[in-house]
Amino acid sequence: MKIKWLVFFFAVYAFLGYFREFFFVHLNIIMYQKYYNSVPAPALPDVMAIFESQSYSTLYYSKYIYTLVWTTLYFITGFFAIKKLTGNAYLIRIFAYSYCALCLLAMFSMAYGYFVNNRLQDDEYTLSRWLLGIAQSPIICLILVASEKLYNKSFQS
Repeated sequence: MKIKWLVFFFAVYAFLGYFREFFFVHLNIIMYQKYYNSVPAPALPDVMAIFESQSYSTLYYSKYIYTLVWTTLYFITGFFAIKKLTGNAYLIRIFAYSYCALCLLAMFSMAYGYFVNNRLQDDEYTLSRWLLGIAQSPIICLILVASEKLYNKSFQS
């Protein structure tokens, strides 16, 4: 039964990863076209047509919202994966704390860059993108699921 859930969550993460990449790559193409007033790329998917009517600044600032949406989707998936695959409340708590820490550090990094440097394109921005890149991946979930056996052994000795 555990193998079925493992395969299921692997497929969900693969689906999330593919569509996240698809979405942001095409959104960046549209933003590039708007910023440089260039000719539309040939063969943009129809599903992205709604974004072509938006202004560059709307698309730019909406990426922050989309990042939060994708981070939330990865959090929900990881939460249920750890719950189904391990059933360990302590690992679920570590998972939630990890996401909170990543998001808070990314937020503080962006706030520092914005309020101290008066811009969002410095090293603080790079750090926050890197932290949210971890949050938008299965890394934390995989580490915690793999550590389940270690956690159980530590209480047996």
